[in-house]
Amino acid sequence: MGTVYILVSGAAFGLLPLFARVAYDHGTEPLGLLAVRFPIAAVCLVAIRLVRERGVPWPRGRVLATLFGLGAIGYAGQSSFYFFGIDRIDVSLATVIFYSYPVMVTLAAWTVFGTRPSRAAATCLAVVVMGTALTAGQVGAGSATGVAAMLAGAAWYTVYILVSSRTVHIAGALTSLTVVMIGASVAHLTALPLHRSEIPTDAAAWWAAIGAAIVSTIVGMGFFFAGIARLAPGTAAILSTTEPVVSVLVGVLVFSESVTAPRALGTVAVLAGVAAMAHFSRTETKYISTAESISE
Repeated sequence: MGTVYILVSGAAFGLLPLFARVAYDHGTEPLGLLAVRFPIAAVCLVAIRLVRERGVPWPRGRVLATLFGLGAIGYAGQSSFYFFGIDRIDVSLATVIFYSYPVMVTLAAWTVFGTRPSRAAATCLAVVVMGTALTAGQVGAGSATGVAAMLAGAAWYTVYILVSSRTVHIAGALTSLTVVMIGASVAHLTALPLHRSEIPTDAAAWWAAIGAAIVSTIVGMGFFFAGIARLAPGTAAILSTTEPVVSVLVGVLVFSESVTAPRALGTVAVLAGVAAMAHFSRTETKYISTAESISE
């Protein structure tokens, strides 16, 4: 059942680009969609926490401020880059480029915490970098902004992961996730009057926003938590590569995105490299698992 839970979680996260594109096609703008997605998720998570952890006090002081900042600055920033990228390049390309973030996490952890990757893990990192470069090279010059947005999102997410890995275990997964979502909601709702991005205006766009909040946020995270409670972190990390696979399939099957030989080779290299890296290195596995536990 742990395997099933992780696979369901990966599929739920992988559907996020689908919901985003549907909302965009109905006039919603990236920041407007986020200004709706996060509050819906936050309200639902608060309700779930009140039921599952009734009587458990909320974090205070430095822990509360850190978690709120992770949402308002870290997660809100990463999601903004991600949604802008999805709006500008193919879903399959955007997903593969963003999913190179474990490389950035590993290198940053090596620099900040001194956790040097093993030789096998370093080889996997090289494969992921080459696959990402090959995949990114398949977009036209006019899409350079989309590639830059996805790389910026991966870099922003790297900082978010490193900070959250030192904080989440103190408050607990559900509480941490709830506060992070509240922080992201406050950030986007505060900024909405400034950038005046279009929020959902018709039924299809609203259903897409609700799907992003419920399916690709709450369901994805809930099943991931259930899965890691039954599996080793390394196994969970490897199975979580279901997420980019589903996103790539969505791009190809739903949006009729082309599959060239270089694009296919780059995609396989990134996914295989990330999965192998999770298998060979306990350090990288820990950070990848932390990332997925408070993911998209």
